[in-house]
Amino acid sequence: MGTEFESFSAEHLTTLLAFGMMTYVAIRKGKVAEEPVKSNIGLMIAGLAFSTLLIDAIVKMAYGSFDILVDLPFFMCDLVAMILPFIILSENRKWIGILYFWALAGTMQALITPDVEAGFPSFDFFRYFIGHASIIIAVLYTVILKKVRIGWPDFLNAIIYAQGYLVAVHMINQILSSNYGYTMQKPPGASILDLMGPWPWYILWGEFLMVFLYLLLLAPFLLWPPKPTPLSHDRESTEGY
Repeated sequence: MGTEFESFSAEHLTTLLAFGMMTYVAIRKGKVAEEPVKSNIGLMIAGLAFSTLLIDAIVKMAYGSFDILVDLPFFMCDLVAMILPFIILSENRKWIGILYFWALAGTMQALITPDVEAGFPSFDFFRYFIGHASIIIAVLYTVILKKVRIGWPDFLNAIIYAQGYLVAVHMINQILSSNYGYTMQKPPGASILDLMGPWPWYILWGEFLMVFLYLLLLAPFLLWPPKPTPLSHDRESTEGY
């Protein structure tokens, strides 16, 4: 069953360290691999995120605990997990750029301040951390190994599509009385939103934080631009690798 999860506990920090090492190993292995193995590694990691999401839904349906108020794939991380394998498989440059910001700013936050109740070695613990970590690893792997040049168009696309997501998910919340994307209230566990005041102010301050984090993620590409590659913005954003 596992114990109750506690943020920044030894098991939490150990888990983050383990996934950091896995990211390093995956990228190192990918750098020496030849095609198509190099591309398949990223696809398999993305497939792990998708599979974790699917298995979680199947298990909950089997036990009769699936709840449309919390278990539909409308949280941003779940949505990313659902589309990520297809984005990598189709080599969609535009969406790789968007997911770079969404994953490293949003999904990373989900790992730092997890919304999970049961600790190691519960199913919920593995489902949550494997699902979220594999998103980050797959996106980082693809951006680094494919030498994707992240730029201002990606920054703007990530912000614009994030606004579209918030509007759409808030409409869903109004219909279902749910809280996907936390547009109705803050998550039950501790999170950075606790520092941003009550509803709706935490949403507004969250927007400013999002822009700030996106700028931090963009900065390395502006300060140390890599050499142009087939994934640069010299090609149309919808073209493949």
